[in-house]
Amino acid sequence: METTVSLADKSGVADARRRAMQMAQSLGLAEKLQADAALIVTEAATNILKYAGHGEIVLRTSEEDGTVGLELIALDRGPGIANLGAACADGFSTGGSLGAGLGTIARHSALFDIYSVAGNGTALFARVGDKAAGQRSPFLVGAKATPKLGQDISGDAWAVRRTADGLWLTLLDGLGHGPLAAEASRRAVDVFMTSRPGDTPEDVLRNVHQNIRTTRGAVMAIARFDPANASLSFAGVGNIVAIAQTGETTQHLLSSDGTVGYNMRVVRPAEARWTAGSVFIATTDGLSTRWNLNRHPGLASRHPSLIASVLHRDFARDADDATIVVVKAL
Repeated sequence: METTVSLADKSGVADARRRAMQMAQSLGLAEKLQADAALIVTEAATNILKYAGHGEIVLRTSEEDGTVGLELIALDRGPGIANLGAACADGFSTGGSLGAGLGTIARHSALFDIYSVAGNGTALFARVGDKAAGQRSPFLVGAKATPKLGQDISGDAWAVRRTADGLWLTLLDGLGHGPLAAEASRRAVDVFMTSRPGDTPEDVLRNVHQNIRTTRGAVMAIARFDPANASLSFAGVGNIVAIAQTGETTQHLLSSDGTVGYNMRVVRPAEARWTAGSVFIATTDGLSTRWNLNRHPGLASRHPSLIASVLHRDFARDADDATIVVVKAL
């Protein structure tokens, strides 16, 4: 479940707070966590109006390491924060307030992260919920998806499948827009989710190709992450853009020409290193191909939800469905 609240005046703050409370209640979060959600949303929305003038709050449910929570992402295109370290400390303010905003949000969050560059806006991530107990997943996953302007349904889709030895991810863009494009992507995801343990990404693409021939078809990419062998296996068909970044090295993972379910011919697999701190990013063509992590210094070190939200904010096009998925190795 996800909802977006646009902020242009104080009424948006009240709307965002109300929706956050409703979502927290629907998730069965304890009253204290419901109050935390209301406080965090109020602080984040108020900061956007005060310093940027307008922006948006994205609220969505999430599940991480077996615990359910409420995620908030606050986005603006304002002046940014020149001294982020100081701004996160209680008592710091450039707006005449008490300066408790960011510090308060961090203390009341199970997980908190922020990205800001002077002159290029701010993005804030907060998760409300019980802190996970037990074994922690070696992966963090974040995504941002929007349909074409004027459409209610996106023809894009993405999914993850966790296995005993790693994680699989797929990203699709059904041909065209609307329900028929969404149907092609949905059927492809169904095949992906029931893949056999010994399959490679190329095997899964060929299986999907045979099973969605009666649909419009889709462009599709599949990545398999294998931490034990420090490897990422990739195969794609169509114009999905994907990269893997480890340290200072960025590798472009190239897809083959064609359309899954229509005219898929040769599938060329690719391999990349996958170690602690590695980042994988894949986008549909609803994001401009001009996106580049080098234009966002330090962004790769942030939470995947922040990476996805910032790149989507800066490069998504209203004229198409736009989806970005980010995986990060812990």
